[in-house]
Amino acid sequence: MQVDITARHFTPSVHLKEMVYEKLKKIKKFNTGIISCRVVLTKEANIEDVEIVAHGKGHHFIAHENSDNFEKSLIIAIDKITIQVKKQHDKLVRH
Repeated sequence: MQVDITARHFTPSVHLKEMVYEKLKKIKKFNTGIISCRVVLTKEANIEDVEIVAHGKGHHFIAHENSDNFEKSLIIAIDKITIQVKKQHDKLVRH
């Protein structure tokens, strides 16, 4: 799976990038058809925002979350996109 990380208004640390890659493995576990993921990390005054867009075969999954730190935002966004991927996977399995 190809992962593109874009940071706006700051330079991400190596630890943050590694955390993004590790958390995205969770999505791949539920749907092996995901081709690429784009992660946009935005830092504003008091808000740190994470947006994840995953592209699969005929499906796009989008999750967006903001909070006071990137770790919390990333975990919640991953949970949101995991729910979407599981739901789509369940639809395919049932039919």
